[in-house]
Amino acid sequence: MVIDRRRKMALPMRGVNPVFRLPAQVISFATHRLGIFRKLPEGWHAEIPRTSAVTCGLNCQACELAWLGCPTGMLQQYVMDKRFPFYIIGFVLLIGVTIGRAACGWLCPMGLVLDIINKGCKPRYTPPEWMRYIKYFYLGGLVVLAFFTGLIFFCRYLCFGAVLGLIPYWLTWQTVSYTWLFYHLGAFSFYLTFSFYVGGRAWCRYFCPLGALLSLGGVFSIVKLNYNWVWCTHCDQCKKVCPMGIDPTKTTTLKNRMECIKCGRCVKKCPNKCLAVGRAPLFAPEKDEKVTKRVPVGGVPTGEVQAEPYK
Repeated sequence: MVIDRRRKMALPMRGVNPVFRLPAQVISFATHRLGIFRKLPEGWHAEIPRTSAVTCGLNCQACELAWLGCPTGMLQQYVMDKRFPFYIIGFVLLIGVTIGRAACGWLCPMGLVLDIINKGCKPRYTPPEWMRYIKYFYLGGLVVLAFFTGLIFFCRYLCFGAVLGLIPYWLTWQTVSYTWLFYHLGAFSFYLTFSFYVGGRAWCRYFCPLGALLSLGGVFSIVKLNYNWVWCTHCDQCKKVCPMGIDPTKTTTLKNRMECIKCGRCVKKCPNKCLAVGRAPLFAPEKDEKVTKRVPVGGVPTGEVQAEPYK
């Protein structure tokens, strides 16, 4: 039994293949724009009725092509109407405890936009760690402001994706003023410039209130990033490619469980296959033993993993 267990420890980690992430993002982006089919029969100037359907990504429902609402926008609407958002909180908690922030990495429409931007960015600045709390400040602030001002403040003034919702609306109805359009183009440009110099998912890391909301349930998420340290040679390749700026090998820390978007970039980069996205349990030595045989980078283990008692 011990020998079989040690052999399992020497196997590479298995999980969801990250190669499927880009197709999943493209399909998700297209699915969020299916509202176009309700518009085509009557032409571009036909009004699209809003729905109560909600999505797990940042998707501005001001867009004439959208048919799924953003949880943050709908949360503010509930607060403005003086109704407790059971529907929104229940939905977000359900997503949080099942796939967690994998929704950010695999399904969010704005995540695809950010990943495209990240292809050409040149990281030159590393923000301080305290900036990660800005997204929680945004989350609390949008609720408070919606309650006291009666405005969907975050969506109107601060949201990164608002411009993608306004442009189709402006092209079809021409009711959006140039001032309002250029304001959101400026806000969009600010976030883009910040992401260009910081690198990775800067919006998701520091500003997204939906990411903050999902991270609260993500602590208990079924989908996790698993790490088998038996294979690890501490080359730090995974840390260099992480778009959230975390150490993927510290999978049990609260920070990682709240911040990891399960994008799989570290899984693809790891030369020893010691990382995997999935729900499979992690094979690790018991407390009374330690592994003394290390696997070289790119190497394949032969024989059994040697272990000896702790001293």
